[in-house]
Amino acid sequence: MTGLSGQPRRWGAALIAILCGSCGILSEAPKRQLYRVNPTISFSAPLPHVAAQLLVAVPNAPAGLDTARVALSRSPVSLDYFADAEWTDRVPLLVQSAMIEGFERSSAVPAVGRDSAGLRADFILETDVRDFSAVYDSPAQPPIVSVVVNVKLIKIPEHKIVGQNSTTRRQRAAANSIPEVVRAFDAALGGVVEEVVRWAVTNPALSGRRGSLSWPRFVHAD
Repeated sequence: MTGLSGQPRRWGAALIAILCGSCGILSEAPKRQLYRVNPTISFSAPLPHVAAQLLVAVPNAPAGLDTARVALSRSPVSLDYFADAEWTDRVPLLVQSAMIEGFERSSAVPAVGRDSAGLRADFILETDVRDFSAVYDSPAQPPIVSVVVNVKLIKIPEHKIVGQNSTTRRQRAAANSIPEVVRAFDAALGGVVEEVVRWAVTNPALSGRRGSLSWPRFVHAD
């Protein structure tokens, strides 16, 4: 009787071990390929030089886009993500870095930095990311990448909005593959950055602060 009564206990222990092992497998996070954003930024016409110094704030984004997941949309009311792909950082931080790179490449402003760096500047650029997704608008074609941002130029220290603009770029991917979709993001984001930089440095508030080559440097805020 003792041997028979011990068998259910052994079977129960084995079943628990199997179930616990299955839980470990189910809870393991999926491995995704990381992709960088390398925005295609080129200024075909020269930009005016201004003496104003600029900070770029971390962009705002809705919860569905405030992530490192690569977003896709199959209908106007849906948002999903590619299963095997992920950005190297959250989308707002990628957009912030792209904006800073754009102003640096433009050579139009003497200095540009992140607003979290404790620097004092003349203006701050605030951004709302409204879309950053691959839109599947046709079952027979690769997706169109959509990048939409709203930007505000704010005068410091008055915190006065001196300009506001909305910019949209859409770029169809060359093929329905993650690398080609990423290249389409590079082109669309680069176009957005170019337009934002050109709009900002030609804004009357900034363009009124024309400068020479002897621009001042950033100073740390007290």
